[in-house]
Amino acid sequence: MKILAINGSPRKGNNDFILDNILSYAQKKGAETSMITLRNLNIKFCSGGDYCCPKTGKCVVNDDMKDIYGKLDESDIIILASPSYFSNVSAMMKNFMDRCNPYYFNKKLKGKKGFLIGTGGKEKSIREMLEIMGNFLSILEIEHIGSYCAVADKKGDIEKNQKVIKELKDIGDKLK
Repeated sequence: MKILAINGSPRKGNNDFILDNILSYAQKKGAETSMITLRNLNIKFCSGGDYCCPKTGKCVVNDDMKDIYGKLDESDIIILASPSYFSNVSAMMKNFMDRCNPYYFNKKLKGKKGFLIGTGGKEKSIREMLEIMGNFLSILEIEHIGSYCAVADKKGDIEKNQKVIKELKDIGDKLK
C-alpha cells in the first residue's frame, strides 16, 4: 500500500503535524508513505486551453510537477491537506489541482483512493473547502474515502489536543 500526502500549506504548522502523525501511524501498519510539501517546490501555473492534455495525456510545462505526476501514478491512496483560505484551498493547493488536468484526460488516477484534510479557524469554512476538494476527487474519478476537519486557529493548537492525536492515530491505522 503506497500512500502519498500532498501538503498545500504555505508554512510549517498544523497541516505538517497532522500529516506527520497520520503517515507515521500508517507506516506502523505496513504502508509505504511519502509526503510532498508544495511550498518547497517550483510549480508553475497551468497554461490552460487543454493544448497538450487531450492529445498526449501529459502536461508540457517543465517544472517540479513532472516528479509529482510519477508519484501520483504509483500511489494507492492520495491525501490532500490544505488550510482553508476564504472557504477555499490555499493558492498552492489550487495550483496543484489545476496542474492535475492531464488526469482528466488520461484517467490514470481513476479508482485510486483519496482522503482530505482541512485546517483553519472556522469549521464552516473548512467544510466548504473540503467540499471543493471532494469535487476535485470526483472529477478525477478518485474514490473519496474520508475527510478530517481540524479547527485550529494558531500554529500548535492541534499538538496540544489529545483527542485530535487519537483521531489521527485512528485515521493512520485505518488507511488502506
